[in-house]
Amino acid sequence: AEKYLAYIGERAEAMRRLTEELFCYSVVLSPDSEPEPAPGDLRAALERSLAGFYPALTERGITPEVALPDGPVICLLNEDAVSRVFGNVLSNALRYSAGDLSVRLTPEGAVEFENSAPGLDEVQVGRLFDRFFTVEAARGGTGLGLAIAAKAIQGMGGTIQARNGPERGLVIEITLPKEESGDAEDPDH
Repeated sequence: AEKYLAYIGERAEAMRRLTEELFCYSVVLSPDSEPEPAPGDLRAALERSLAGFYPALTERGITPEVALPDGPVICLLNEDAVSRVFGNVLSNALRYSAGDLSVRLTPEGAVEFENSAPGLDEVQVGRLFDRFFTVEAARGGTGLGLAIAAKAIQGMGGTIQARNGPERGLVIEITLPKEESGDAEDPDH
């Protein structure tokens, strides 16, 4: 009876996660839910996300290598949407990494997450942002996290892409538009 109750509990949790992800995905697809980008500090948002995942990463034996510029990186973004995107990417790294993670942010507003991804081929990398695609269904993923991330980033005018990296295996790169500075010189002066 205990074995069956544990199995039922696991299945109920999987259904809860799927329902939550489906709801989030339907909200992201709604034309009324376009995230309103505003100038914000991408560096600070990334730091908060990394700090939130740090205990789970270290519990799994992953000590992320982090490279950030010294000052703020002001981009056009929606802080809630960016936090959700970073959370989805970090959750995947936690689930599928072979035990490493590198995170880099450029002053131009590009964030790269890189980790070893044994067995991940070009076809799988190309499908990472497809709805319901999971590398390993047995690990409990819904296949919606990166699809949600892609829609959110596109809604903020940014780009997200995945590629095989030269060093570790998988690189997910997110780029958000920089805030247009109003400091351009007036040609009449």
